[in-house]
Amino acid sequence: MHLRAKPASYIGRRRRPLLPDVPTAKESGFPQYVVTSWNGVARPKGVPDDIVQALSAAINRALAAPDLQEKARRLGIQARGSTPEQMRDRLVSDVAKWRQVIDKAGIPKQ
Repeated sequence: MHLRAKPASYIGRRRRPLLPDVPTAKESGFPQYVVTSWNGVARPKGVPDDIVQALSAAINRALAAPDLQEKARRLGIQARGSTPEQMRDRLVSDVAKWRQVIDKAGIPKQ
């Protein structure tokens, strides 16, 4: 059994700083194959907008802190914030993307 010392390709849009010699899937001949992960903070419906905005500002300040950025970088994570609207748009976009993949693959809905 042969084990590779590093992945054959990375599935994000850009090469990762921790793996600069690992090409992206696009560079490896698969331009449509892009999978990225993200984390977000959700809230229940009905939370007042001023509270949502205050929480978003506090989260973005925390994400910009140099110590958090350094810890994230060491883990290979790009820690960056967004607005609640950008997060909603990302979620809507990802749901549409993966719905199309699921439908095309014929994966049964559960």
